[in-house]
Amino acid sequence: MPQRAHAADWVLGLRNQLRNTVGTAYRIGEQRGKAKLDVRFSDGTRKAASLGIPWSAASAGTIQKAVESVAQKIAAGLTISEALEEHQGQKKPAPLPTKKIDPNQLVSLYDQWFESLSKLGKVRSGTQFKYTRNRLVQATAASSADQLLETVGDMFSKPGRSKEIRLQHMARFLRWAVEKKHLDAKFWTPPVTVKDVVGDKEKKPKVGLPLQDQEILDLLQSLPSDKAGERWKTVLRFLAAYGLRPVEIQHLSIHADDGRLWCDYIKRSGGGDTDPRILKPLHPEWEEEWGLLQQVANGLDLPPFGGGVANAGRRYLTRQQGWKPLETKGVTMYSFRHGYALRAHQQYGLSARIAARVMGHSVETHNNNYGTWADVDEIDKAYEAAKRYRQRLKG
Repeated sequence: MPQRAHAADWVLGLRNQLRNTVGTAYRIGEQRGKAKLDVRFSDGTRKAASLGIPWSAASAGTIQKAVESVAQKIAAGLTISEALEEHQGQKKPAPLPTKKIDPNQLVSLYDQWFESLSKLGKVRSGTQFKYTRNRLVQATAASSADQLLETVGDMFSKPGRSKEIRLQHMARFLRWAVEKKHLDAKFWTPPVTVKDVVGDKEKKPKVGLPLQDQEILDLLQSLPSDKAGERWKTVLRFLAAYGLRPVEIQHLSIHADDGRLWCDYIKRSGGGDTDPRILKPLHPEWEEEWGLLQQVANGLDLPPFGGGVANAGRRYLTRQQGWKPLETKGVTMYSFRHGYALRAHQQYGLSARIAARVMGHSVETHNNNYGTWADVDEIDKAYEAAKRYRQRLKG
């Protein structure tokens, strides 16, 4: 739903009018060029549906009448779908009353389904199914497949692969439960696809802008030499030398068994957890010149990180003159990590597999984010090797 600050004048006026006539539980917005109605019920649940009316200033009056009509019918006891059908002249026979299912019953059925899949050898890893089960445990009592899927979908702040997997698992489970007659097919048959519940994914952003070596050195030189400045120089040096995620500056240690610098941070995501890793400096001379290992051994003197390392760093750097031109270009706190990736390929000739390992993510993630750099460098190296091979044949 668009934020009010960005809405057109006719939208703001229409929303104000509806707030006066039907209350704040009824909200309108745009979906694929049509007016969409979102209703918040007294138990906290929500339901949305398209009004089928063009989202334009010329249709504002029609949208208002439709919302007010639907609101009256919902107040009389109809569901939003039934209210829309009656408003549009498509009234159907009154539906049979539905009975809410106890969440514990759904969880028990889910466990039966998972066990049946395991016996058939259709489960490669139970982790994803476990994540879905956790969402089901959190769901409130539901009376239909649509309500359950929407409840689980609302647990995610935005569309994404993790949300999609959870909903796909949930739909598969419900199909099994209906097929085995554990649940009433009339109410519990899920939609053919969960795409509408998942929502439209955001377009994948372009790879972040990397900081070049000289830009890093110039920035460090420009920072003040007071206590805050020295602390933030320490943070930025570690980010640059080891390609850390900002949060990882808080998870560094020198392991007693091997005397090497480790990052013990575990990143949890829908794709699984990352493992602790040994850190490799690029460039090694930075590690030595800045005394990074010794600082970890002595205990890092870090600035306060209110709101997280990345946000705290952004707040500090925004006030620094040396950062302003970089920020204008699009540089962020993650640009030190992006610079490490670029350096790994262009200056050290590391493969995507090795670079991904030392940066603490999968090869797939690395290729998705830095594949262009890796591909170009791999082509250049292969071409140079081919020329050397040709020269040996001539000799």
